[in-house]
Amino acid sequence: SLGSFAVVAVWGARAIPTGLAATGMFDGVSYGQAMLCEGIGTFILMLTIMGSAVDARCRGGFAGLAIGLVVVADIIVFGNVTGASMNPARTFGPYLVNVLTGGPNMWSQYPIYLIGPVGGAVLAAFVYDFIGDPRNAEGACTE
Repeated sequence: SLGSFAVVAVWGARAIPTGLAATGMFDGVSYGQAMLCEGIGTFILMLTIMGSAVDARCRGGFAGLAIGLVVVADIIVFGNVTGASMNPARTFGPYLVNVLTGGPNMWSQYPIYLIGPVGGAVLAAFVYDFIGDPRNAEGACTE
């Protein structure tokens, strides 16, 4: 929200019609396709986070690089489909500021950016728990 308000503060009313960095479905993309894309992108991101930053067996030295590269890859693949939000809060802020400043009302698309990422993240946590076996003292990332 603060970022979108900052854009309005710097550029004034002429920034409002731009959507203030709100993510939204691109033309020709269905609601289901958009939700699936957000879910897949978040699934991949969450697996990376779990495997490089959360798992106690891994050193955190390259976690930021791995996570950043996955975010870039997700944006390259899904950016022209949904805007590649992968985070409900990242979408919530611009949607709220748009409504408060008289910009476009995109709340009908918000479930895409809530259900897709939350579902993808939860599924990734279960998959990582099953495949990565983080409770096992031995495994990947050991020294």
